Amino acid sequence: MKHKTRLLPLVSLLLAGGILCTGCGGAAPASSAPAAVSTASSVEEVSAMDGYDYLNDYIGLWGYYDIDLWLRVHEDSTFEFVNSEDEAIYTGTADADEYGIDLYFDDDTPQMRLDISVSGDLLEVGSSDALHPVDAIVSRATCFEKNGLEINAAVDSSDPIQLDSGVCSFTGKGSGYNTDVCYWQVTKYDDVTHDGIREIQFDAVCYIPDSSIPYFGQTYETYISSELYDACTGTWLTASTAKGDTGRDKNHYYHTVYWNDNAYDIEFFFSTDWNMSSTSDDKIFTKSYVVYLPENYDGLVCAAQPQPDNYADAMALDNLENVSPEGNIMDLSPLDPYASLYFNICG
Repeated sequence: MKHKTRLLPLVSLLLAGGILCTGCGGAAPASSAPAAVSTASSVEEVSAMDGYDYLNDYIGLWGYYDIDLWLRVHEDSTFEFVNSEDEAIYTGTADADEYGIDLYFDDDTPQMRLDISVSGDLLEVGSSDALHPVDAIVSRATCFEKNGLEINAAVDSSDPIQLDSGVCSFTGKGSGYNTDVCYWQVTKYDDVTHDGIREIQFDAVCYIPDSSIPYFGQTYETYISSELYDACTGTWLTASTAKGDTGRDKNHYYHTVYWNDNAYDIEFFFSTDWNMSSTSDDKIFTKSYVVYLPENYDGLVCAAQPQPDNYADAMALDNLENVSPEGNIMDLSPLDPYASLYFNICG
């Protein structure tokens, strides 16, 4: 038997190393509250299995319930902890008995003890974390997390937030095409839950300075863009472009997103309204939403999006609803997902 050193929960080491990743959406599966360690085996039962290699009970792939980390145990008594890309983070050798498995790391990481529970989970001694058998590596990192998209704009901020190239304007078929800054503000007015459904009402307001629109001397068009996304999967909750002032009866949409073996139904209505500022020549656009979500869903994001630097791409962006409905935010060319403002509606 190998020398046993002091046990430390692996998750604490991961936190120190900055590689712990959390998921998105509802609560962990019910089985994530692991059962107590089994002590049902008697001495007589164990004796009857003399010569049995207990390592056979642990060979294969094990995953944490809420951490992007997996344990793979091999027949030759070696193991590795791997990340979502199946890259080895820790390696070592394993030694098993009827009650669990000991992991001895190749580096200076302290030995880890995992006890087998009645339910078949592996319980990490000194921690509340548990692993369970899995067939494959499936990352819990959200689309936004994996691609470095940050929630970079606060809901209910007292001051509107600047969006560079947030508005474009032009005449005819793109003559005099121009982009400039605008300012966005998202304010929640109601957030209640009833019968398992969460209802959120909020306004997304865009302030367009008069200085952001050149003098054309003739009729011109102004484009801005705001959309809803699911941060977990990156799915665009597609809605048709609203031209001018519209009512909620004209803008009613329903989408289902799938994340971590759960289906989330998202229903929303919105109205649009264009106004002039009462104190200047600035324009004010208001998009008023009513959204219905499952109470255990928390991935809804409102994005204020920049305009492309040329007329052709602006028209392509305006037509995306017909080209890539429910597309992934990373694939919606010519949209630059890293230039948008993201407001967390569920936060």
